[in-house]
Amino acid sequence: MTPSLRVPTDADVEDVARIMSEGWPEAVDAGQVRQAWASPGFDRERDARIAPGAYVHVEALDRDRVWINLRGRPSTALVDWAEGRARERGGRILCGSWAANESVLEELRRRGFRQIRHSFRMSISLEDEVPVPVVPAGVRLRTFEDGDERSFYDAQLEAFADTWEPIDHPYDEWAHWLLDTPSFDPELWFLAEVGGAVAGFAICRVHPGNSDLGWIQILGVRRPWRGKGIGRALLLNAFRALRARGLRRAGLGVDAENPTGATSLYESVGMRVVDRFELYETEHT
Repeated sequence: MTPSLRVPTDADVEDVARIMSEGWPEAVDAGQVRQAWASPGFDRERDARIAPGAYVHVEALDRDRVWINLRGRPSTALVDWAEGRARERGGRILCGSWAANESVLEELRRRGFRQIRHSFRMSISLEDEVPVPVVPAGVRLRTFEDGDERSFYDAQLEAFADTWEPIDHPYDEWAHWLLDTPSFDPELWFLAEVGGAVAGFAICRVHPGNSDLGWIQILGVRRPWRGKGIGRALLLNAFRALRARGLRRAGLGVDAENPTGATSLYESVGMRVVDRFELYETEHT
């Protein structure tokens, strides 16, 4: 092992959270770091390294794709290790950073990574009154109830099946990130139902790294019910619920080329792009 690189320990949690927050639109807290390290299939000894001012972990998105989560001010040695570990895991290797972090993006290009996609961070102030959502006739909005877990999971898989390279997380991994976490708040999970069938959903929370920020983590409408105003109703309903909690703004991430027109929907309710994430890829050799 390169002397300046080492496996992070529990004593490094606060430092890793600080490093992961640098140059990132939303702060990361220690709880999020612990949750990442406890994720199913993650092996800290083999998949993570810390170095002065930098941190990286490598994770499998699925059987064919590996993600390099590169944070802070990484040295060449750290990126060498991360790329090597990713190649050990096999498949396509993805990495990226925010547009302002040109030093990291330049290092990726130097290594033969190519840009393939970008996504946006979008935000809206909740200081002013949020319009009452117009709920389409026959649609019922409600919050999470015990037993709804699979309804949300199944609706997400279906709603995102026709987006760019969807990631079909196994249920246990999905539950780890969304249910088995202190930020899970059933009053901020919303279902849109038509005749008892799930038409759409919104999964929201108070962002764990910023108590003023309401986070729209996932919002989707199943294909048969798109174009009827359900997504807009769910979004405005979420804004109102977050504002009622005293939160000052709401944010979300979205693929810039989302085929369902999500970016236009978000802009239509007053959200604006505040940052841009550049996604890069290199082939496994």
